[in-house]
Amino acid sequence: MNDKHQIDRNNPLPLFLQLKRLVRSEILEGKKKPGERIPFEKDLAKIYGFSRMTVHHALTELAKEGLVVRIKSKGTFVTDSVKMETDLAETQRRFAFIVPDIDDLFIHEIYRGIEKTASKNGYKAAVFSSMQSIDKEKENIQSLLIKKNRSEEGAIIFPTWGRANAEQIFELKKEGIPFVLVDRFFRDIETDRVIVDNVEGGYSAVMHLIKHGHCRIGYIGGVDCTADEDRLKGYLKALSDKCVVYDSQLVRKISSVDIKKSIRFEPDYEGGYKEMGKLLEMDNKPTAVFSANDYIAWGTLRAIRDAGLKVPDDIALVGFDDLKFTTNLEVSLTTVAQPKQEIGRLAATILIQKIEAKRKEIKKAIRQVTLSTKLVIRQSCGCKTKKKDKKTKNEEDRLNDKKTRNEGSVPRT
Repeated sequence: MNDKHQIDRNNPLPLFLQLKRLVRSEILEGKKKPGERIPFEKDLAKIYGFSRMTVHHALTELAKEGLVVRIKSKGTFVTDSVKMETDLAETQRRFAFIVPDIDDLFIHEIYRGIEKTASKNGYKAAVFSSMQSIDKEKENIQSLLIKKNRSEEGAIIFPTWGRANAEQIFELKKEGIPFVLVDRFFRDIETDRVIVDNVEGGYSAVMHLIKHGHCRIGYIGGVDCTADEDRLKGYLKALSDKCVVYDSQLVRKISSVDIKKSIRFEPDYEGGYKEMGKLLEMDNKPTAVFSANDYIAWGTLRAIRDAGLKVPDDIALVGFDDLKFTTNLEVSLTTVAQPKQEIGRLAATILIQKIEAKRKEIKKAIRQVTLSTKLVIRQSCGCKTKKKDKKTKNEEDRLNDKKTRNEGSVPRT
């Protein structure tokens, strides 16, 4: 394991997830064979200069995905995938979780909610990462349609972007295979889904900036998808409601690139950095920016800094998602929080109900759940915030989670 150079300590992705990604790659590429022992925790910690807790966390996550098995006092071993499939088929029901990238911090939090709910109900969530590739996602979805090879009884799907693989989604629906979409959906295909109110989230972010006196507010959007479209709608609605003049030049979008004939999008951080650079070239620069997600906001923040400007003194900034790294940036990020684990919990609950109903030949109505978001105010928008002690913050988080569960979901059937 000599991939130390692949660990980037400036990357907002937590170190345990970076390590997990490296080990997973070695397993999937066949560099680590079934039954082979992974170095002991203390040895991995020494190799990468991590704490043992970081290594322990990474290996535990791999075990949850079924790629390794941990045996007390003996170590961690690569799973025999053939044997694992047989054992799972005999002892545990399965459904798929199809995602662009399981190590994306936002998706990873959704997975935590899914995994807990699946385990509680006697299911295993098998992860299929599409590596941001439309072609790979198509392959993952189509595997659900091949009955003789299918061990998953349904799927939770986090689509890549746009209308990519809409035909495959429609085929799943036509074949009656239970599935639930999360975060993004297809407006012309009626499906079960769990999303957040992205229009309201975008609206609250921009209204906050307008109330602080900003009229030149930039928007940097992410990949083409319903979530991004609705955040832009919220941006436009806030401008309209406050009679702020709309300037199309202030709206930027991360562009797609062709990598080996498989269309992908630029990483959000890089896209945010580049598009903010274009906004900074304007004669009449924005005084504030709303970034469609926190990775874009991170790139935006770095671009502003590299231009010799400061956040929020020169340009105020708001992101979206409330990912873990947002409080560790040089300026803590004001952002729109999503109830990430609750998305996963509800999606898994709906899917399991669908699977059980199908087994009993009972038809269940489609459920479309929309959860509330919450603006989390920190330093990047220019507001002065008081530091809260850990006990107070934990109590507020607990109350907010409770409020989301009780009031945040709006089932639409």
